[in-house]
Amino acid sequence: MNRKVARAPFAVGADGMIFVNLAHVRGDVAVVKLIREARRMDGVLFLGVSVSRPEKDVLLRALDSAGAEAVAKMVGLRLREQKQQGRRSSSRESR
Repeated sequence: MNRKVARAPFAVGADGMIFVNLAHVRGDVAVVKLIREARRMDGVLFLGVSVSRPEKDVLLRALDSAGAEAVAKMVGLRLREQKQQGRRSSSRESR
């Protein structure tokens, strides 16, 4: 089992949730003790592991593709709405 603990003071989830690193506050404490302490606290518990450089590259490419797709859908919806609003304005003007 990997016993290395990240020293970063916090992490931000993709959903915007912020997680504090208890190891940063508590110091060099066994992982099992950190988990036990975290379970007693209020809030959502996040456990994770870092990814390798190749895994990170794959993940970032996938996120980039997903982001580009989401932006394209949003822009398409906005253009469609603007076009519909333009049609409504011209039909009112012709009356």
